Amino acid sequence: MKEIIEFRIFKEHYDLLPKPNNAVYNGAIYILHITRDDDLYNKICQIDKMFRENYGNPFFLYTYTKRTYTKKELDNAKLFHLKIKPVFEPTGEECGTLYDETVACEICGTGGKQIGPLLLKKGTIPKKDIARTIGGEVVVSEKFVNAINLSNMKGLQITPTNVEKYYQLTANEELYLSKNTIAGDDPFTASVSSNGGTFNVSGHQVNFEKEVYICPKGDLLGLRLLSEPYVLNNQVISQCDFLTSKQKFGVKRGLLRPEPIYFCSQKFRKMVEEEKLTGFEFEIANIETE
Repeated sequence: MKEIIEFRIFKEHYDLLPKPNNAVYNGAIYILHITRDDDLYNKICQIDKMFRENYGNPFFLYTYTKRTYTKKELDNAKLFHLKIKPVFEPTGEECGTLYDETVACEICGTGGKQIGPLLLKKGTIPKKDIARTIGGEVVVSEKFVNAINLSNMKGLQITPTNVEKYYQLTANEELYLSKNTIAGDDPFTASVSSNGGTFNVSGHQVNFEKEVYICPKGDLLGLRLLSEPYVLNNQVISQCDFLTSKQKFGVKRGLLRPEPIYFCSQKFRKMVEEEKLTGFEFEIANIETE
């Protein structure tokens, strides 16, 4: 497996980055691709720590980790992390989908239960075979539904939406993530919560409520998944082709909801490739026996 980390660095901060480097300016920010064993990685960590301590802000705007695998690694994997790339809005909640928030965690807000059919705005769903709203509702195409039926995939629950030829996808079984799964804001920071408060944004006073990113009850692991996922072994892994994580990532903020991550079998991945289904990305998930 090869892991490349992308840093998006503010233009005004670029001069602090050691030279030479392979950062490319896109007209607004500098984009830098490096590995964890690059000396620049540790240097960015040091600069970022200094910025947070002295200015209360990060050195960079955003990070993204891209993992690539050999064909042998992919063919030998027993479980995959299925990443749903297309994201759209409005959410189902904005379109009238009902949720019961009384069952959600009182600390982090995780676990609100959908209690009605998924309602979406026509014409907003990406023309892909899988997509999700910014609220975490997963939608699949009729082509996807036909493919899983022909392939006899197990563990998937398909429910019609109000948009013709699009369906909501959920999983019947959950997997527990192990302590080796790493979550956080970015590679150097793992905030537990924010205090909220009133801030000046572009000349306007904006109120931010307190947010929880890591729940002491274990419902919420952090803002983002940073590593490959590690799951505790369970017999449902061999029985289902599609599963979800018990723990969530993200934050309860307005229409945003903490989301699980999704897993699939080798059979599922091969079906996606053979049927040329779109919107999917796969990384290897690790199964722990103890």
